[in-house]
Amino acid sequence: MKVSIEWLRDYVDLPPDLTPERIMHDLTLSTVEVEGVEYPGRALAGLVVGAVTAVEPVPGTHLHRVMVDAGAQGQRQVVCGAANVHVGMRSVLALPGATIAPKGAGAPLKVDVVEMRGLRSEGVLCAADEVGLEAVFPVSGERGIIDLVDVVASPGDDLAGVIGFDDAVLEIDNKSLTNRPDLWGHVGLAREFAAIYGLVLKPQPQSGNLPERTDLLGSPDAALCNRFTATVFENVEVTTAPLWMRSRLARVGQRSIDLWVDLTNYVMFATGQPSHAYDQAELSFPLTVRSGRAGEVLELLDGSAPDVNGLPCIADGTDVLAAAGVMGGARSGVSDTTRTIYLEMASFDATLVRRSSQRLGLRTEASARFEKAVDSQRIDLGLAHMVDLVRTIQPQARVTGHQDVVNKPTQRTSLTVDLSFIEARLGKRFGASAVTRALTALGFDCREAGDSLHLTAPTWRSTGDISLPADIVEEVARLHGYDNFAFVPPRIDLQRLPRARRLPLDRRLREQLVATGLQEVFTYPWTDEALLPITMAPDDLFELSAPPSPAQRFLRPELVPGLLEVVARNQHLEEAFGVFEVGAIFPGRREARSLAAALIGDDPQSLFARAKGVLESLVRNLHLHPIQLRVGRHGQGWYDEHAVLTVVAASGEEVGLLGRVNARARRATGIKRGDVVALELRVDRLREYATRENRYTPLPIYPETGFDLTFVLADSVLWQSVYEALSPVDPTVRAVHWLGEYRGKGIETGHRALSLRVTLGRSDRTLTAEEAESVRQTVINRVRADFAGVQR
Repeated sequence: MKVSIEWLRDYVDLPPDLTPERIMHDLTLSTVEVEGVEYPGRALAGLVVGAVTAVEPVPGTHLHRVMVDAGAQGQRQVVCGAANVHVGMRSVLALPGATIAPKGAGAPLKVDVVEMRGLRSEGVLCAADEVGLEAVFPVSGERGIIDLVDVVASPGDDLAGVIGFDDAVLEIDNKSLTNRPDLWGHVGLAREFAAIYGLVLKPQPQSGNLPERTDLLGSPDAALCNRFTATVFENVEVTTAPLWMRSRLARVGQRSIDLWVDLTNYVMFATGQPSHAYDQAELSFPLTVRSGRAGEVLELLDGSAPDVNGLPCIADGTDVLAAAGVMGGARSGVSDTTRTIYLEMASFDATLVRRSSQRLGLRTEASARFEKAVDSQRIDLGLAHMVDLVRTIQPQARVTGHQDVVNKPTQRTSLTVDLSFIEARLGKRFGASAVTRALTALGFDCREAGDSLHLTAPTWRSTGDISLPADIVEEVARLHGYDNFAFVPPRIDLQRLPRARRLPLDRRLREQLVATGLQEVFTYPWTDEALLPITMAPDDLFELSAPPSPAQRFLRPELVPGLLEVVARNQHLEEAFGVFEVGAIFPGRREARSLAAALIGDDPQSLFARAKGVLESLVRNLHLHPIQLRVGRHGQGWYDEHAVLTVVAASGEEVGLLGRVNARARRATGIKRGDVVALELRVDRLREYATRENRYTPLPIYPETGFDLTFVLADSVLWQSVYEALSPVDPTVRAVHWLGEYRGKGIETGHRALSLRVTLGRSDRTLTAEEAESVRQTVINRVRADFAGVQR
């Protein structure tokens, strides 16, 4: 969430010498995590207000020679092609050295003095999207340069200061706001700053007595809606919001639409209370809140038309109008012809809004707030701000009706806390007056009774945030300042530990995989529905009752598809790399432990050999029971059926797979280039030796010898078979190594040239040349006899 410091000053007088960095530090230590500070004005450096003093067409082109008054920068000649440029207008002038993003340019450009059509152009008159201000100056109709018609400024004034972008904006981590619905608006944060710095929150506007009506609302379902209000504004105009409002909304990430949509957004960002404006002419009274019925479809403002059966909806006497707490419908939206606004402010059940948002696949600013359980009394603050703004911006508009239906008002939480309870947990003595003063600043009512404090939390802290004495301890500690507590080093008694047992297999697997050059990653335990076609076991999966999104409702049955997504996301950083993960999988609705690795590069043969080497190193270095590699595997999956090995334990149980990733899997996960080889092993099916035996083999005293041979063999002849046949062919054979393979010109189709190296030696003497040649002939004869190999 973004918070404007300039906006905050409307509600609390922050000391002028308080820097944004200091504010960020203090708020992070006391309340919520501030991820950083943005300075929106920095992006507008070199942009000034320019007044157009003369416009002449450039013969034979659509261009104009424009003279622009830039104040202290003098008169500037600019060649401009905008159709809306005219004498007397004020626009945004980018001076040489400024950075803009012209339409169609691949990257931002630095403005320079250039010559166009023989004319010197000393700057650029800018459109809103060229300087990132389309949220402040929305384009309607033909695109043109910015017209600062509603801006009070002089030529040459810095644009950032003119439009309010000389501000600092705090970026707050939304996760740290989860249990603080009162902080989802500038007023709530201003209240927090007032408590932190010992300041006074400025008085908030009051709506006064509004004319009551009884025909605006029906009977909203109490299971869905805690409170529902309707307010009618007549004689309104749907125009553009004032610049100061558009600017503030843009600084917190919200683009301007029109005055009434901007008003609802502004009040939401100010108070944390969402609302929705309807065109009353499109409504059939009364409005109510109910569940969507079978067959009901709602066309939303974003253009989608979901089935709303069973979802909380706002409806009139004819049809559903909005998905309650999530998004309004298109039919009753405000338009240029709207003259009467029906404003809805409500408090909905937080859990139901969350479920509705997930089912619709929509995450809006309104749903984010309702999901946190906004107190029902927040409506009073939001409505007061709305009425005050309308009276200021459109004084001709008037409130002609208001109705309020309260089903379940938020009850203030009461609890009793002993001072000794607080002091024992904080290790510091606090007087009752100090605790009372801190809590009163946060809106608590406090009554002292001896060693105890009887506390009543404000409604905005009573929707689940404050419920236990420990919550009060936290409030006292954070306002005192965690960095103000004296450090007391704990007493630590060091004792000799017994000999540590062997590390768990998971840990040793990770260490070994890192040693082979792979990098560990962690992925989510659920899988995307789009990856099920490349999953080996897509049926009978665990389905989450509250998935992160509708397409991610299944727990993963294997690790490889998720690893392939990791490869795709990182491929732009490295052309060749390897990653692995050790984690839980859920095949056949059972949890199991699995290991997976993926290697990407240009040569599938070397990738396959490396992956096989990784697998063999795990067995050898972790002292696992032997495994066998069997050629082939059939059925659905991420692997190429013509380049896959099934990993089998000595017992015959399938342990995993090693294979080349097929084209379908690469497309599904977004891998655009290169080859990928992956392996996956069921960790829970690997067996370790209980003990290990070390055997010393002395280094050879006498020199070894050897020879290289190349044979043409059928593709069906496996290297493993050749290795097993040649290793025992003679007692002097100490090693048989694979050197490489070749397919291509000169080699018959279905065959390849296999090169190998045989190392010979004896422990009692050096082999003679005749003895080595004899073994060489034996090897050649064995390959001919067993595999029909032809020596090259």
